[in-house]
Amino acid sequence: MIRIRVPKNQNRIALFELAKERARRAGARLTGCVASGDFSASGVVGTYVTQGDFLNVTIERKPAYIPESVIKTKLEAFFKK
Repeated sequence: MIRIRVPKNQNRIALFELAKERARRAGARLTGCVASGDFSASGVVGTYVTQGDFLNVTIERKPAYIPESVIKTKLEAFFKK
């Protein structure tokens, strides 16, 4: 599981909308709501759920050649202001 810290002061709805737009521009699919949902891009498929100040991401499937650290870095970029 990948854990991404979401800043406490952040408007989570606005941050989620920003993440959806960034995902769309990157050719990724992000569905769901602030609380939970799923995503897919470039052979990476996963789900997410918010818990407190964290976004918990579970990677369901990924190409063997893509390290999980690269996926985490890309996902974190979607959720930075």
